[in-house]
Amino acid sequence: MRYPTELQEHWATDGEALTIRPIRPDDATAHDAFFHRLSPEDIRFRFFAAVRELTPEQLAKFTRLNYDKDMAFIAVRDTTGETVGVARLARERHPDIGEFAVVVQSDVKGRGLGTHLMRRLLDWARQHGVKEVVGEILAENEPMLDLARHLGFSLHYSADDSTVIEARLRLV
Repeated sequence: MRYPTELQEHWATDGEALTIRPIRPDDATAHDAFFHRLSPEDIRFRFFAAVRELTPEQLAKFTRLNYDKDMAFIAVRDTTGETVGVARLARERHPDIGEFAVVVQSDVKGRGLGTHLMRRLLDWARQHGVKEVVGEILAENEPMLDLARHLGFSLHYSADDSTVIEARLRLV
């Protein structure tokens, strides 16, 4: 698939310059380094488990996308080239429904980056025929629940697991 260079933008938060762009296959090493800079809590909130390593298969899945079907926007520090945040949307089960995930490195939390990445992701989803965006959030993850509410998601406890909140946003 052709890499969508037109989706790249420069963005700043609290004076720090970042490049927001779709992830690429050659980001695998930087993405792995980003994973290792995440706190254990951030990893548990993202993966619902204490994951210690990403397998080569996971890194490939996370960085090699069909840009017409799925998307992952990353935030990269202009000064160091480090990835500091990612928001992704995958349509694995149904072409009209995308499942989202977002994680931001601790030192840039609270500066609007997660919100910005999610808004970019939702805009992309609308333009690519996604009718509903869904996600699962651990009930104790208050910052993510606040972000979901802020973006207009409806939140309901999972029927299968009372520790999980299902977030849903209709786009049409």
